[in-house]
Amino acid sequence: MTKPLGNEDLSDKPGERVIDKPELPPEGITNENDVHTEVISGQLQLKRGQAGQFEVFCDEPARIGGTDKYPSPMAYLAMSIGF
Repeated sequence: MTKPLGNEDLSDKPGERVIDKPELPPEGITNENDVHTEVISGQLQLKRGQAGQFEVFCDEPARIGGTDKYPSPMAYLAMSIGF
């Protein structure tokens, strides 16, 4: 039995997607994304997230203990649906 296709099997050609091939492997396709999150100590509701080379921050509105300096976690979730 062969293994599923993974990130290492993806094409480097812009726009080429493995899911567009006429026949997908019977073993399926895997996708791994490592995401790390942490609460910033002493900064009320401030949180930091890191995915690969990208870093984002989120906060909460002042009415629930944040400083409203960054989007809330729910705002990121809503934006992710649009992406």
